[in-house]
Amino acid sequence: MSCFMRDELMNATTKRLYVFFMLMFATLTAMTQTTITGTVLDSDSKEPIVGATISNAQTHKALTVTDLSGQFSIESTKATTIKISFIGYEPQTMTLSGNSTFHYYLKQEIKTLDEVVVTAQESRKLSSTSVIQKHAMEHLQPSSFTDILELLPGGRSKDPNLTSPNNIKLREAGEVSGYSTTSLGTQFVVDGARVSTNANMQYVAGSWDATTTSRENMNSGVDMRSISTDDIEKVEIVRGIASVEYGDLTSGLVKIERKKGGHDLNARLKADMKSKLFYIAKGLEWEHHKVTLNMSFDFLNAKADPRNRLENYKRATISTRFNKNWAGIQHKMSFTANLDYTGSFDNDKIDPDLNNQVEDSFRSTFNRYMLFAKFNFSKLNARWFKSFDASASASYEQDKIERTGLVQLSRSKAAPTSTVEGESDAVILPYKYVAWHHVEGKPLNAYIKLNARFQVPSASIFNSLLLGVDFNIDKNYGKGQIFEITRPLYPTTIATRPRKLSTIPAEQQLAFYAQERVIVPIGGNSLEIEGGVRATQLLNLKTVYAMHGKFYWDPRVNVGWSFPKFTIVGQPAFARISGGVGEHTKMPTMSQLYPNLLYMDLIQLSYYHTNPDFRRINLMTYVVDPTNHALKPARNFKWEVSGDINVGGNRLSITVFREDLQSGFRSQSSYAPYTYKKYDASRVDAEALTGPPSLENMPYTIEQELEARTQYTNGSETLKRGIEYTFASRRIEKLYTRLTINGAFFNTIYRNSQVETYKPNQVIDNKPIQYVGYYKHDGGRENSMCNTNFVFDTDIPKLKLGFSLSAQCLWFTSSKQKEVSNYPVSYMDGNGVMHAWKEGDEKDICLRWLVRNFTASQYEKRTVPFSMNLNFKVTKKLFDEKMNVALFCNKIWDYTPDYTSKGATIRRHVNPYFGLEMNFKL
Repeated sequence: MSCFMRDELMNATTKRLYVFFMLMFATLTAMTQTTITGTVLDSDSKEPIVGATISNAQTHKALTVTDLSGQFSIESTKATTIKISFIGYEPQTMTLSGNSTFHYYLKQEIKTLDEVVVTAQESRKLSSTSVIQKHAMEHLQPSSFTDILELLPGGRSKDPNLTSPNNIKLREAGEVSGYSTTSLGTQFVVDGARVSTNANMQYVAGSWDATTTSRENMNSGVDMRSISTDDIEKVEIVRGIASVEYGDLTSGLVKIERKKGGHDLNARLKADMKSKLFYIAKGLEWEHHKVTLNMSFDFLNAKADPRNRLENYKRATISTRFNKNWAGIQHKMSFTANLDYTGSFDNDKIDPDLNNQVEDSFRSTFNRYMLFAKFNFSKLNARWFKSFDASASASYEQDKIERTGLVQLSRSKAAPTSTVEGESDAVILPYKYVAWHHVEGKPLNAYIKLNARFQVPSASIFNSLLLGVDFNIDKNYGKGQIFEITRPLYPTTIATRPRKLSTIPAEQQLAFYAQERVIVPIGGNSLEIEGGVRATQLLNLKTVYAMHGKFYWDPRVNVGWSFPKFTIVGQPAFARISGGVGEHTKMPTMSQLYPNLLYMDLIQLSYYHTNPDFRRINLMTYVVDPTNHALKPARNFKWEVSGDINVGGNRLSITVFREDLQSGFRSQSSYAPYTYKKYDASRVDAEALTGPPSLENMPYTIEQELEARTQYTNGSETLKRGIEYTFASRRIEKLYTRLTINGAFFNTIYRNSQVETYKPNQVIDNKPIQYVGYYKHDGGRENSMCNTNFVFDTDIPKLKLGFSLSAQCLWFTSSKQKEVSNYPVSYMDGNGVMHAWKEGDEKDICLRWLVRNFTASQYEKRTVPFSMNLNFKVTKKLFDEKMNVALFCNKIWDYTPDYTSKGATIRRHVNPYFGLEMNFKL
């Protein structure tokens, strides 16, 4: 063998040995390295602490941060002792050992007594959010979700009004008709399931009586009467900038979480001056299998007046909720399934003994069935992918309105029956008859939502990326307006005909969203940023719609800066400033996208004869489609700035906000000329008739009338500005008492951004004036209010007694009508031709009626001065806390002095409102 070959063989052998020893070294090194996995939790709430810093206790070098589940993972070789720190918590130093998973509990830096909180609390999230826990609701003793709003900044207790719809108003002073987009644009989410009212088309066409119109809730959002509070564990009301995860809203977000688990049998009995409520619930929990099952039943019976049994509202709810969890070494999973029923029944009837034995009644029934399922998969100790959520819900309603009443006419009226344009004879109505009108709706809603969360591995900052998509479909399979066309309940010249709602296309929404959340420790400070964008498109729209094929983008950003701990008068203190800005979009509802056709029935001949068989009414019918293809979504641009400081457990939060909704939905009138024949029946020989008069040779003239039609537009503007504040003191240990002060100053401006029309009701030469004025300003209104609530709540654990005394001070409310144009900018004549208004037109014999007389006194601000109510609530636990008795009395004492307005004395008074309830836990 040559020397060369010998050297090559030795080199190869040396290389193999080198690789072998390197592999052995790597293996031994790996065996000596262990991975430490931990979860950082709040010691009181046991909730994960997101973004806590894990550092080397010796070198103070940051190693990693906790993720969305409060988890972290490090190699033991990087540190033998770690320090866990987060602003507002006492840092904890731990010596590492082994490679198992540990739980680390951080205590809050500012210690508070164990207490029951009976008021709303400001969340520590970046966006202004009120959190209402179970104890607060139990102390409040609500009958429906409406009562809970008392706890919000700017809220105030009100006597329950359960015989008409209750709609939510956030950050709003007063209420003005035609501006319901703010309530429509507040989204309710129950256990992750969205509550949709987009397919609600329950209204009685042509109705004008208060019995009917006061109970209609179409295009006004969720009726809070239908939401029972008994199963609720926690409520979060986002008043500020909501996460891009939630869309189809403008004003705010209400997130409701209901009870899970437990073994107790709970019952509640409540009675107050106008209602009675019964609730029973049972919880089942199999801890070994990590399975929970909760079942509940709730029934409410309320009256507008306890003495009147003919007008009432009833609600029944049934709920079954199932939850299953799985936990492994590398992942955890959960599955939730809910089945719910809600029945809402509104009745009003006039006593037949007072109505000549004729029935006059209103009845509406809403039966809603809902199925919801959610699956969550979370990967533990993952470096990139963190979790995946899939949720789906389906709800179906059977809704019906039944209205019956006596119709009495003072002159001959027609019952038009034609559904096509042209001339036709109408049925002549009797002067007195009983009519009925039904409305049947069957809204179906299906909702699917997919979320995935990711995290970029980093040793210095926490970050989380949310990617998601949701799809929502609304469809109504009801028959719609059902009535006897020859006996209409509301005879009118502009009316609708029966139309099946099932013929209306489904409304479909598709949305994509992405949101990044970052927490960056900077020195002893912490910077938190949450920003994202949501893109929403309406599907299933024809190309004639302006919204067809368009995505509407909602960028939203919230930023917060937390300062390190400092000391004030020897007390530890923490402070944070935050702010947010964003766009929020609400899509039109089905009734706004696809309104009913309008039928304009103009009388060409109205011939009266003593013989009913010889009478005749002839009509010219026009069919008008009021669909506004240029309709756009309502969009609200809002920003807010907040400050939060906590000194020794005494916390003060202040928020300044501004919301500018410039494209809210409203019903707007427009005019157009319609031509018809005016027959002259003066030459008809009544004695010679053998039947209704013939039109063949009857003389006539061609007439034109300007008739109004209504359509939905984006003409409502709502500007909301104000300040909200909440102060919560630390509970005084010796007095067992805690003081909470909350309140707000709200200023709201309502304005119609579109030109207003006005047709004077004047007759000249026996003919109505055929002119319509177009005005630049329609007035609108500016409302303001300022209030403060002082709540002293006392909890005495030894006596198992809790009570609260609240002084609700309304410093003032004011209202001012905005400018109204007296002179039109243009006008339409009887032929539909537009003319510019010129100086001197006010002297014309006809045009002068277009001048309106609004004086300066009508624009004066009207202010209602200070008033105060004193409310008292008390709860007592008995029989080893198995029974809880509660009593409340609102306005137990009040100060509402008389005041003078424009020389007139306005007298005010209020009446106390009280109730009692008992809760059992077995």
